[in-house]
Amino acid sequence: MRAWTRRASYISRRYLSSEVAFKQVSDIAKQRSFPRKYNELNHVAPTEIDEILDSLKHQAPKKGLKTEIAEFINPQDQHLTNLLAKVEKNEFPENLLSVLGHKSKQDFAQELITKSLYRRYVGSKVYSYKPQDTTIDLSNPAEWFPQARKMKRKIIMHVGPTNSGKTYRSLQKLAQAQSGYYAGPLRLLAREIFEKFNNENVPCNLITGEEVVPTIDKYGKTSEISSGTIEMIPLNKKMDVCVIDEIQMLGDPNRGAAWTAAVLGVQASEIHLCGEESAVPIIKRICEVTGDELVIKTFERLGKLTVQSNSLRSYRDLQPGDCVIAFSKRAILEIKLKIEKETRLKVGVIYGALPPEIRTQEASRFNSGKYDVLVATDAVGMGLNLRIKRIVFYSTSKFDGKNVIPLTVSQTKQIAGRAGRFSKDKGESEGFVTAMNRRDLLFIKKTMKKPNQDLEQARVWPSNQIWKQYMTYFPPNTSFYEVLLKFKEEIEPTLNQDFCVSEVDPRIAVLEFFLRSDLYKRITVDDQLTLSLAPMQASGNKSAEVIHTFLTAIANNTPKSVFQCDIVDKKLLSRSARPSMRLGDAMGTLSELEEMHKLVLLFLWLSQRWPTLFIDKESATDLKSLIEKRISQELDMTRKLNKARRR
Repeated sequence: MRAWTRRASYISRRYLSSEVAFKQVSDIAKQRSFPRKYNELNHVAPTEIDEILDSLKHQAPKKGLKTEIAEFINPQDQHLTNLLAKVEKNEFPENLLSVLGHKSKQDFAQELITKSLYRRYVGSKVYSYKPQDTTIDLSNPAEWFPQARKMKRKIIMHVGPTNSGKTYRSLQKLAQAQSGYYAGPLRLLAREIFEKFNNENVPCNLITGEEVVPTIDKYGKTSEISSGTIEMIPLNKKMDVCVIDEIQMLGDPNRGAAWTAAVLGVQASEIHLCGEESAVPIIKRICEVTGDELVIKTFERLGKLTVQSNSLRSYRDLQPGDCVIAFSKRAILEIKLKIEKETRLKVGVIYGALPPEIRTQEASRFNSGKYDVLVATDAVGMGLNLRIKRIVFYSTSKFDGKNVIPLTVSQTKQIAGRAGRFSKDKGESEGFVTAMNRRDLLFIKKTMKKPNQDLEQARVWPSNQIWKQYMTYFPPNTSFYEVLLKFKEEIEPTLNQDFCVSEVDPRIAVLEFFLRSDLYKRITVDDQLTLSLAPMQASGNKSAEVIHTFLTAIANNTPKSVFQCDIVDKKLLSRSARPSMRLGDAMGTLSELEEMHKLVLLFLWLSQRWPTLFIDKESATDLKSLIEKRISQELDMTRKLNKARRR
C-alpha cells in the first residue's frame, strides 16, 4: 500500500498539473461557467467540448520546437502539449504567472487549455462555413482597387540614402499641383509638411488619425492639398499628385499594408514614391501587374558621411552636436544621467514611447543649442530634422519583440545617415559616425559597405468593402475575430507571391476585447472592422479596463467624455515634478504618464470616427497637452536627479 501511495505521489507530482487542468476545463463545460471572453463555449454541448479536449490532450509533442514568451500569452492549439510540459517543468519566466494574473501553475495550465480549446472550436466552426465563389479575386490585391485600375497612372520613384533630397524634390511637385496628398509615416512629419506648406503660402490641410485641421480660404473653399499619415490617405478621391514617403515601409509586418494599399489604390495621375533603393524590385513587379508607367530616379547623398577610425573611450569624448544611439528607454535615461554626471554637457532624449510633441520639443532644443548632446533610439531615424554632426552607436543590436538581433543594413544606414544633414541655408555638411566600443565600430564599417537587401514581398490587408463581402459567406453574428482566423488559414496561401498578409496577432489582440460580454454581437460589422485598425494596446490592467469602457460605449451607443472613461490619474497629473534618488522611480512615473497619453490619443482617434459617442474633444485635447507638459517636467527632473546624487 505504501509503495502504491509513493507511486501515486510520484505520478501526481509529474502529471497532476495538466491532467487535473483538463478535468477542470471539462467540469466548467458541464457547468456552462466559462468566463465572459469564452462565453461562446457555454452554448456548446459538453460532449463536443470533451471530444476537442481529448484531441488536444493526445497531441504528440513537437520535437525541437522553440517556445517564445508570446506562445504562453497567445498559445497555438497545436503547440499545447509542449507548453504544458514547459509549465510542469517550470521552464517559463519566473514572473509570468503574476504578470498574467495566475495564482498557480494549475490556473496557468487551465487557461492555456481553455484558450486552445476556444481556438480549436472557433476554427472548426468557421471551417464548416466555407466561402463560395466571390466576385473579387482575393488572391490578387491589385484587383481590390478597381477604380485605380481604370486610370492611367505614372509612378516616379525617388530612391537614395538618407539626406539625399529625394523627398524635397517630390514635395516641390506637390506644391505646384492643383490637388494632392503627402502621405508620411508619422503624424509629427505630416504636421511638419502641413506647417511648411502653409508658411510658404501653399494652402494645405492636416489629416491624421487623431485630428483633422482644414485650411479654408476667404471664399470658404477648403484646400485640395493635404498632408497626413499614410493610413488616412483618401483612396476614393481623384487627385493630381500623391507623394508617398518611406516607401520601403511597405514590407513592414504591422503597418506595411497601408503603403501597399496606397501604391495599388490611390487615384492620382502622378505618384511619387520616396525611399530606399531596396523597394525598387517589388515596385517594378507591382507595376507589371497594375500596368502603371514607372520612372526611377536615383539620388546621391548631399554631403559626405565618414565612419571614423576610432571608437570613443568614454563619455568625456563626446562633443556638442553628437547623438548617442541606444535601443531601450532605460538605456536612454541611464546614458543621459551618466553623460551629465561625467561631463558638463546638457542632454536631451528621444525614444519611441515619448509623445511626438515631446520628441519635437527635444529636437528643437537640440537644434537651438539648448542641449549639447542627444541620446535617442532609432526613433531619431525618421520624421525629425536634426542638426546632428556625429552619430555615436552605444549598441548595434536591438530587441525585435522576441530576440536581441543585430541591426539590419537598412537600419544601420538609416540611423547613420542622420549625421550631417543638408541645409538650404548652410548647404552640404559632412557627417561622422562612430561607436562607444571597437566591436560595434567594426560592425558599422562592414555594414555600411553592404548593399540594402531587396524587399521580397509587400504586406497587404483587405479593405472594409472586401471584408464585408467575404463575411457574407459566414452565418449571422459570426465575429470578425472568427472570420479573421479563417482568412489567415484559407486565403493567405493563395495570394500572389509578391504579397503577404500583415501580422494578424496585433489585430487578434484587439478583437479579443470584443469577446468579453459578447460585445461583438452588439457591435456592427462596420464598427468591428474599424476597431480592428485602432491603435489599441493593453499594456496593463488599467489600459484593458479603459479599452473595455470604450468598446462598451460603442456597443451600448452611450456618449462618453474623456473624464468618464477613468483615464486620468488626477493625483499624478497634479503632483509637482520632483527629483527621485532612483532611476526606476523616474521611469515608473514616465511610463504611467506615457500610458495615459496613449489612452487619450486613442480617445481622440475614436472621436474622429464616433463623434457623437466620444464627446468633448476639446477637453481631451487640453488633457493631452497637460500630460505632455508633465512628461516634459519629468524629463527635466532627471538632470536634477544627477545634482541630487552628487550632494
